[in-house]
Amino acid sequence: MTKPEIISSLLTRQDTWRGRSRRLPRQTLSTGHQSLDLLLQGGWPAAALTELLPQQMGIGELSLLLPVIREHGSHSHLCLWLDPPYQPYAPALSAAGIALNKLLVVRSKNAREWLWAAEQSIRSGALLLAWARPQAPSYADLRKLQLAAADSSSAAFLFSPIKALATPSPVTLRLELESQEVNQLLLSVRKMRGVAAGMQLQLSLGESYKQRTQLTQLPADRHHGYIDISTPRLNN
Repeated sequence: MTKPEIISSLLTRQDTWRGRSRRLPRQTLSTGHQSLDLLLQGGWPAAALTELLPQQMGIGELSLLLPVIREHGSHSHLCLWLDPPYQPYAPALSAAGIALNKLLVVRSKNAREWLWAAEQSIRSGALLLAWARPQAPSYADLRKLQLAAADSSSAAFLFSPIKALATPSPVTLRLELESQEVNQLLLSVRKMRGVAAGMQLQLSLGESYKQRTQLTQLPADRHHGYIDISTPRLNN
């Protein structure tokens, strides 16, 4: 690639700032919720890493992403789930219009495998939904994923425990999620360009994705049907 081509490529990136010029329109993906699209100035960032921090897992955080998962799969694109804490419930996903043959669940064995799978997923153009391991990814690790998303124009989502709010994050969008009623989520902006931290939105999710089973409670081997990435096979 020549120098002019490299410069042109850099100038088209959404995270490139140019002095005395108007910023390029943000690339976004509709959230499927009009009020949330308005809050996020168009929708989920399409070339960035978004961090979702629920007060506790299982309050509807996955339901929040069902519209974008459904839309992504409808175009025959892969959606990769990295280390979800629950066994995905196929009947509920199918009823929500999710293309099950476009979902891939990956289990990592350590932080290094987790980071490798997350980055490869983003760079391959898959829609990534990743759940942080007990050993939280470092700022540098998240920065690497953020850059991968910007380079490939891919959307990626990270679910982190609420305690992660105590540490800085390089992600483009950071939302805290709280639920006091079934099918209701209170979203609080913790980081977003152009929006003041602390802005909130009460969102109704409608019919929630309720049925889920903790992996430790499954009678069968919890690794059955999943990809073991101890050796790189993600792109095979």
